[in-house]
Amino acid sequence: MKRKAKLEELQRLFEAYEKLTVKEIASYTNLAPRTIRDYLKVLQNENLIVAVGATNKRYYKRNYAVDEEPIIVSVLQNSTEVGTISFTYAKGYRFSYSLAYTGKRIPGLEDSTNHAYALFPVFENLIPESTRRERLLLKDGKMLNPLELLLELNNTHGSFDFKALKTDTKVQNEPKKIPVWKSIKKNILENNSYVNLLDYEIDIPKEILKGSTKQRELYSSLSGYQHKIDVNIDHKNRVIKRADKQKGELANYLLKPYAGDAKIINTPYLALNEHLFMSFAKNILKLDVPYSAVLLGENRDFYLLVKRYDRYLGYKYHQYDFAQLLNIESEDKYDITLLSILEKFSTIVHDKKSKEDVFIFMIYASLIKHGDFHAKNIGVIAAAPERWELAPLYDIISTYIYEGKNGDDFGIAFSIENPKKRKLRYNDYIQMANVLQIKPARAKILIKNTIKRFQVYLPHYIQKTEAFEESLQYPPKLSKKLHSLYNEKNIELDKLGIFKEIGLKRTNL
Repeated sequence: MKRKAKLEELQRLFEAYEKLTVKEIASYTNLAPRTIRDYLKVLQNENLIVAVGATNKRYYKRNYAVDEEPIIVSVLQNSTEVGTISFTYAKGYRFSYSLAYTGKRIPGLEDSTNHAYALFPVFENLIPESTRRERLLLKDGKMLNPLELLLELNNTHGSFDFKALKTDTKVQNEPKKIPVWKSIKKNILENNSYVNLLDYEIDIPKEILKGSTKQRELYSSLSGYQHKIDVNIDHKNRVIKRADKQKGELANYLLKPYAGDAKIINTPYLALNEHLFMSFAKNILKLDVPYSAVLLGENRDFYLLVKRYDRYLGYKYHQYDFAQLLNIESEDKYDITLLSILEKFSTIVHDKKSKEDVFIFMIYASLIKHGDFHAKNIGVIAAAPERWELAPLYDIISTYIYEGKNGDDFGIAFSIENPKKRKLRYNDYIQMANVLQIKPARAKILIKNTIKRFQVYLPHYIQKTEAFEESLQYPPKLSKKLHSLYNEKNIELDKLGIFKEIGLKRTNL
């Protein structure tokens, strides 16, 4: 009877874990290795499990029936095996942690074994969105499972890698020692001015730049619906090339060829727009923002080049966006509130400067009318052991340039109580500060300083934009709209009583 009970116990273990070594089974059952091997032989003889690998690296896994053969993927972070994800039609998705893994739990996967009928959001949010995802899901006339797409991701954000569960998967049990991100942050982010125009050759075929090729190819594994390409820069020869994925080359930069987008008629100079507001946040507000530049593209428009901030000399850093942290799918990235993001931020980040920085960014985003802001374009990064900080900011644009004064300050609602509120008042800023544990007096100083910098320095950026457009003999499409943004926002802040609260006056261009 005891033998039967132990065999049933081993079978249950193989239901919970995709693969097990003798050592791992021993830790769960307290059985001697020799006894375990005897039991395993019984299960093998009954075709309930199979052995995989040579004797010194052998593990055992459940022997699935042909009609329920699972898709099984190993999850790694910086070559350290974290666990496995599997999928069967009968049971859906399952993620289980490796017994040897001793690191922090992945957001949304708190239990040793986790079940879901949709791919876990922390992984689903890594997959490209919209038409990019649709194109990738269809392979050789067959629709893939999203889990299979994880195996095709190369150079996605953060430190994740995915491998098919095979005997030749190289993993390590000890965490890989990498430089502390905070200590090399300046080297990673680099400096850039505005306007930073790179007169470099783009050694990339036009059909790839335009995204018009019919090939089923992942030009960048970074999520989002916009067409983008993983690239590196050869400064010596002044050339920008695609990262060579065949050689395992990590991309240190991302190229957004907006000028090849069919929507360019409705969003002119989008790359210059993003470059301007990223540069302003970096150089005027002193927020952590990666290097950015523009290149001349087609249709008398621009391409945007942005530095990766979660990579350094081949090392990868843990980073999560707030769709992952709030455990929501990418298609729901707008169905979230500012306060819910800040509430989650406060539970994860305890660094005072990061809390003030995210508050300054929220003020800034409302000033420039960042109507495309959502849960996926803000995140946290592992800046040091046991220390999360606000991740460098990216995807910063003013949608006022295309939507006018009737557009919203944000792409998401302020709170559940006010789902339609998109224009913030002074008390809303203070409410955000309270969530971040910033005292009202300090919050008032930060609000005043941020708005004052907007008033004083944005005109200089507008002048630079005017001169840049004129030097290229381009129509003043961006600078003209920037004038309107500046004046309209000053009027709005005055009408809302914010200037009165912080002791500033309206200015005009």
